Amino acid sequence: MKKIIIPVALTMLAAMPVFAQDRVVDNPDNSAYFGLRVGGEITCPGNISMSNVGVGVFKNGGGVELGGIYNIPVVANFYIEPGLKFYYNTYSLKDEYLDAFEGDVSLDGMTLKKYGMRVPVMAGYHFDFTDDVKVSLFTGPELEIGFSAKGSIKSGGVEMTESVYGDDGGMKRVDILWGAGAGITYRQFYFGVGGSFGMLNMLSDSDVTFHENRVTFSLGYNF
Repeated sequence: MKKIIIPVALTMLAAMPVFAQDRVVDNPDNSAYFGLRVGGEITCPGNISMSNVGVGVFKNGGGVELGGIYNIPVVANFYIEPGLKFYYNTYSLKDEYLDAFEGDVSLDGMTLKKYGMRVPVMAGYHFDFTDDVKVSLFTGPELEIGFSAKGSIKSGGVEMTESVYGDDGGMKRVDILWGAGAGITYRQFYFGVGGSFGMLNMLSDSDVTFHENRVTFSLGYNF
């Protein structure tokens, strides 16, 4: 009996690193789940460009997003993760460019405030280092639809707002962004960092281009 038990035990011990390694990249316990996400974001408006000349006229701003995701295992630890999120964010004109909008009135500031919805569809892979800790890498497209975007102008203590959508406003409601990032999950709790890069020109004037980008820090809970 001793001659049988010792070789079996040694074989099992030798195989454990292999089993553990397989689980890192191919966990047999993968299953679909819903998750809630809340994020704080840094809005990073791009340059306004014309004839291959770009000028950064906007300052970075901030915002928040709130929504949910549905994580769908595909094969091994590869997954698809569609989501639905609602956002509110802002960014403002740099002080040195306020003079360009002045007439007989002195401007104290100009801010763009936007809210709407996002539909990301991320593809990713997670590495399950333990039963409790997973690290994921993801990338994919994101549809963004603006519900409202208002330009707010401050002058002499008075604030005036006007929609920037439509022909009069000059900005488009719909954008497609490409996102990429990484996340870590501890049991049901999630933390992630990602960047999204706007691929569509957000200005109605086709001779002038402008893209919106952002960085998002997310917290979540998976059910």
